[in-house]
Amino acid sequence: MRIGISGHQERDGIDWVWVREEIDAALHRISQPVHGYSSLAAGSDQVFAQALLDSGANVTAVIPTSDYERFFKPEALKIYRQLLAKCQKVELQSAETSEQSFLNAGIFIARHSDLLMAVWDGKPAEGLGGTGDIVKYCSDHSIPVLIINPIQKTVKREMYA
Repeated sequence: MRIGISGHQERDGIDWVWVREEIDAALHRISQPVHGYSSLAAGSDQVFAQALLDSGANVTAVIPTSDYERFFKPEALKIYRQLLAKCQKVELQSAETSEQSFLNAGIFIARHSDLLMAVWDGKPAEGLGGTGDIVKYCSDHSIPVLIINPIQKTVKREMYA
């Protein structure tokens, strides 16, 4: 099964331990081999990728832009590089703007997924390519989404048809 991720990088009120536990629980319920897709961004992407790697799954890192590393703070960049060394890699062609590149990466991940995990508070995206945009893309293209709301601490599966 191919699983992608989209989600918050930083947001007040997120309990990352809880998020990891919910990702682990979701992975545990899947009886078939898993292959993950992640841009390895800070927060949700990194937690997801680490959970998959810890479970023995393979992960493809989807790199949105050639200058991607400039968007990371030092600690997240360190984790990004550590995870990237353990992943297969797909480098996307940079778009005109970084936001368009991020949207393209999110769509790439969604299109290659049988299920998208969205670590998301349900609010509209603040910029182009945010999780709200990717969940909308999944809705428009009948891609199931597991919404892990880290603020309300709820999990629900959305089946779009």
